[in-house]
Amino acid sequence: MFVPTSYALGVVMALCALVCWGSWSVTLVLATSKAVMPFQLYYTNFTVSFLVTGFVVGLLGGSLGSGGEMYDFHTPFLQEISGTGHSGECYVWGMLGGVVWNLANILLCKGISMMGNAIGFPLCVGLGMVTGAIVAYVQDPKSNLTFLVPGVVVALMGICTVGFLSYRKDKEAEFRRQASGTSDESSEAESGETSGAADSGPEQIDVEVPAKAATAPGMIRKLVVCILGGLLLGFSNIGVGKATSEPCLLSPYANQFHFSVGVFITSLVMLPIITSFPIEGGESSQIARVFRGYRQVALRQHLLAILGGFILCMGFFFFNLGNKSMNLTVSYCIGQSAPLVGILWGTFFFKEFAGTSEKVWGLVPVVCLLFAGAIVLIAAAG
Repeated sequence: MFVPTSYALGVVMALCALVCWGSWSVTLVLATSKAVMPFQLYYTNFTVSFLVTGFVVGLLGGSLGSGGEMYDFHTPFLQEISGTGHSGECYVWGMLGGVVWNLANILLCKGISMMGNAIGFPLCVGLGMVTGAIVAYVQDPKSNLTFLVPGVVVALMGICTVGFLSYRKDKEAEFRRQASGTSDESSEAESGETSGAADSGPEQIDVEVPAKAATAPGMIRKLVVCILGGLLLGFSNIGVGKATSEPCLLSPYANQFHFSVGVFITSLVMLPIITSFPIEGGESSQIARVFRGYRQVALRQHLLAILGGFILCMGFFFFNLGNKSMNLTVSYCIGQSAPLVGILWGTFFFKEFAGTSEKVWGLVPVVCLLFAGAIVLIAAAG
């Protein structure tokens, strides 16, 4: 069984988790933007891919390589996940971590759809890092608080900056909409005066105005979704910590497999619920009606969803492996500094700040520096 045995390799694992956790959401945006693929279909493919990756990578990593014996991981993967050497409670803790995390991830996905990858992702995941650090430290108090506390504070400053960035961006967008509306009204008034002068008849023609489209979710709803998702993200560490610490001591591979099972079960329950009661507001629907369009979605979109599940599950494997040579708190905090990667994707790939003033995009480097500083401080805490 391959498990890192040095602190340096543990840091590499945590940084790989950082990249994976910060990049998977790109597949969500690409697959579901412009209603190309309904979220429910994306998340179905994503969840199945997450489960399959949890088993296949667990089987390979849990059967090949070395290092596991240093942590008393001697049971082969297939025997371990079938109940050998552990009580049923240990597997329940592993699945519970997946259940709570998946609830958080669904809220994160909705937050990204409402606020964009550069803002929704850092806000939710950044808050998850702070709450998760507290939860992890309570379970495994081995980190140096001299570095850990300042690191978490700096990360919290990054979250607050993201919130302020979101406020400024929305205000600018609202101002541009109002300016555009005023311009359109002036053009229509001039056109009406011209046509009125040319028309000698007094008859007026009633024009049917289309029904107003569903209003976009307000800022309060957006923030509530992201904050609740961030809190649940941190609390998912309870299940992971219980499953991988004494007396359970599940291997990284067995823990991640049961975590993936928890994710799969939660998706089966939650997807019909959020279809009938949309988190972002709007009209409700039925899950069966949504799935009727499964075959009409292009292969590219299905592959993006599958890739998203694979990337994110690999991030969790890297996180679990980094736990052993570092500790739960440090490995989690480095990986959850993924907002740094998310905001870079949103800024340079999706161009989410194109057309904004320097008062908006000028805050992006500040956010990046704050999260980068948090990573350095938290890594030193180990």
